[in-house]
Amino acid sequence: MLDIGLLRTFVAVIDSGSVVAAAREVGYSPAAVSRQLARLQRRLEVRFFEPDGRSIRPTADALAFVVRVRPLLEEASRFEEFSRRFSVIREATGVGEAT
Repeated sequence: MLDIGLLRTFVAVIDSGSVVAAAREVGYSPAAVSRQLARLQRRLEVRFFEPDGRSIRPTADALAFVVRVRPLLEEASRFEEFSRRFSVIREATGVGEAT
């Protein structure tokens, strides 16, 4: 199973066009973002970025992958919000507590 954090970092790099800018966005160092990208690429056995001077350019595989990843991350965010609200409701109502 893929780590949601890796996918979020991948999308941040795609959106920002830069490892450094993505690192600022996700709160990691550029080196950590590069390691995450390398891990994701190894895991999927694909190359998502190519060097382009001092920056990187997404490959066709990266652009195809991000189309599928975005809805997954949106749903994960909705589920995280639901989970937070569910926990608050459980605490407020006592639902699920042992009797």
